[in-house]
Amino acid sequence: MDLGLRGAAAVVAGGSRGMGRATAELLAAEGCRVAVLARSEPDLRDAEEGLRAKGAPDVLALRVDLLVAA
Repeated sequence: MDLGLRGAAAVVAGGSRGMGRATAELLAAEGCRVAVLARSEPDLRDAEEGLRAKGAPDVLALRVDLLVAA
């Protein structure tokens, strides 16, 4: 499916597991540059490695807790 997103940037909060990770994988498969945000460092690294293994070279993984006010 081509959604016309090639080259677009996407930020996925909660992107290390479940629906967030599936969303990040779909966006990467569409050619998006993906930033994955998550609280768990191990899950985040696993998601980053998984995305790269599936051919998504442009991945940014950031440990972020959106529940804590800056």
